[in-house]
Amino acid sequence: MRPAGRLAVVAAAAATLALPAAAGATLAYVKAPLNPAVYAAADNGSGAHRLGPGTNPRVSPDGESVAYLRETRGGAQELKLAPAAGGASRTLITDLRESFYLTFSPDSKTIAALRGPEIGKRKLVLIDVAGGGERVVATGFFSGFSFSPEGGELVYARAAKEDFPAPSDLYRVSTSGGKSVRLTRDRVSLDPLWGPNDRIVFVKQLGAKQRKYGPKNELFLINPNGKGLKRLTHTKVDPLLQGLFPTEWSANGSRLLAEFEGQDTSYAVTVNPKTGAQKALDKRNQGETGFVGTAISKDGTTVLGYTGGFDPGSAHNVATFPYGGGKAKALVKSAYSPSWSR
Repeated sequence: MRPAGRLAVVAAAAATLALPAAAGATLAYVKAPLNPAVYAAADNGSGAHRLGPGTNPRVSPDGESVAYLRETRGGAQELKLAPAAGGASRTLITDLRESFYLTFSPDSKTIAALRGPEIGKRKLVLIDVAGGGERVVATGFFSGFSFSPEGGELVYARAAKEDFPAPSDLYRVSTSGGKSVRLTRDRVSLDPLWGPNDRIVFVKQLGAKQRKYGPKNELFLINPNGKGLKRLTHTKVDPLLQGLFPTEWSANGSRLLAEFEGQDTSYAVTVNPKTGAQKALDKRNQGETGFVGTAISKDGTTVLGYTGGFDPGSAHNVATFPYGGGKAKALVKSAYSPSWSR
């Protein structure tokens, strides 16, 4: 998932409602860009209620909790955790960084996050949801991380120094502790996403020396042991654009959602994990106001996201799109940056 933007909306009546008992999954999203607040609801948008001020929500896989960023007036970036059904939130850490990388383990018991000073190296930490304890996995400059499908390992992209393009490689480590295993040595690998069937999809930054404004992104596949490297996509990327970032796998690994990004651009793209064939979900709008994809349902049939593009000043609606193409279905009006447990 990627960060989104900020507009004031009054939702006093909705804020007092609880999630319906029959809800099959939890949806979280943000309203009011100028004074952003996180809301939770059933995955069809019903039964909405306010969790608290914040942005970039992440729903736990079991649908019970919502983690999100809250920026205080003093400038602290707090990682908050709230019950999805409503109730008091907890502060897990006060120096959260790059909150768009925040992720839950598959069993919902652990959160992987980055913490550190405003400038300088970050610490990749695993936070125990129940007790709040944490363990440092690695230190450096990070460009994404992802749990294995079983949750026993973590893959992450790390660079020893801050630079552009990021001189980053992939590493794998057990969540119970131990030494990290380096998977790549090309210094152009980032944004790994661990999927089913022992496949990790990730970005390689290509053509840095040939392209005027920076490299383009292409998706590659690799096995967790560092073998079986395969280029997946061949994408036309204009000079001011970056290209593809992987967003989420379906549960069986047959479908992959990605986001095409760059200057004034962000829109959802489906990618065939076998052939690399790609298709924009909203063919009519692939520019500033396109459909931004944030998640795919476990069965791979439905993509969650929001209309109106990345621009905070645009009108946004949380919506779904059929993975195979079709029309957007609005779930929540005047809302953005959604996450769910479906």
